[in-house]
Amino acid sequence: MLTNLEEYNNPLLYDDENEQYTEDVSFLLTEAAHKSGIILDLACGTGRATIPLAQAGHSLIGVDIHPPMLQEAQKKA
Repeated sequence: MLTNLEEYNNPLLYDDENEQYTEDVSFLLTEAAHKSGIILDLACGTGRATIPLAQAGHSLIGVDIHPPMLQEAQKKA
């Protein structure tokens, strides 16, 4: 049973609360630079990490169970 998922129903609120967190993106960019192939981003949300990785030239597939989050990621991309 999934609980406590309300914050993921509003992607704009999620971005406001989480967009300043970027340490993981720097780490992921460093790691991805040493790998080849497609990156699978599970729980990609609004693309906070997915979009910078794609902008750096990596091929990605973003997966999320929350349609509003994916819709916002598509708009941002």
